Amino acid sequence: MPPPPRKGATRLIVRLHALLEELRAGTLDLAELTVRLGAAYGAPPNVRRMLDRDRTHLATLGIIVEREVSPLRYTLRGGLPTYDASELRTLALFRDTFDAHHPQAAQVAALLTRLTAELTPAEQRDYARRAVRRAPVRPAIDYSPYVACIETLERAITVRQPVSFRYRPTNGHERLHSHVEPYEIEFYERHFYLVGYTTLTRQILDFRIDRISVLAGLDQRLPPGTERERPLIVFRYRLAAILAQGEISQRFEAQRVVERLPNGDVIIEAQGRSNFFIIQTLLRYRSNAELLWPPELRARMVEEVRGLAALYEGDMLQ
Repeated sequence: MPPPPRKGATRLIVRLHALLEELRAGTLDLAELTVRLGAAYGAPPNVRRMLDRDRTHLATLGIIVEREVSPLRYTLRGGLPTYDASELRTLALFRDTFDAHHPQAAQVAALLTRLTAELTPAEQRDYARRAVRRAPVRPAIDYSPYVACIETLERAITVRQPVSFRYRPTNGHERLHSHVEPYEIEFYERHFYLVGYTTLTRQILDFRIDRISVLAGLDQRLPPGTERERPLIVFRYRLAAILAQGEISQRFEAQRVVERLPNGDVIIEAQGRSNFFIIQTLLRYRSNAELLWPPELRARMVEEVRGLAALYEGDMLQ
């Protein structure tokens, strides 16, 4: 089964859709395109370079965007492309990858509708078949109501604009983060997170986007080269022999086997983004993984396991 499309593939689809939509009306010069494509392409200095690259992507699909040099302007030429069986399966894979709750599902669907509008009846039947290989990006909740929030954050990240917002963490006590440097948006654990540095805690944190409210951009720009690095947490855990056969799942950064025990278990050293992420990931292994080090992180794992045991204590005594 192939991995789900990476963030770069999603951004490419959004850009190609935006470019085709703008050029459908006719020829546009670079200045006009820069203004119209701002949300998808970002800062003006990057637009021309990205346009040239995206023209190459479209050309591989049979869609030609001509560029005139003097004056510099762009024109959409030709009709929609034709596809072989492999390409139709790839388009179907994209269609079945983006769950309806994905915040960019509508954009992906609109682009695929344009690209497949002129398929023959036989091609339509091939395209309509459910993809055999599937890797759906299925958020845990419906993120379509948060499209505007995500787009605002994407623009702020592109131009390096700090933001402020109110945030409701797991404990429910809402807090004001008056200055956050937004770095990127990530999808993991079936949720979308803003990764950013906040002056409130002086840390790089992950903020679940559905818990962000009253979002606003600040009237300033961060100079280049000031992005902070997140210090990863180094830890060790034991993985049971039954899961240590063959290639070990790379659930953490810089993961490596440091010791193989006589019973087939392995000791693994790795790096994780946060205590919460490490504990929740290891809990999925149930009794097949044991957090060994550092002691303070192991103590937090013990506390988590005791809390789970307390929920079922009555059943265990029966």
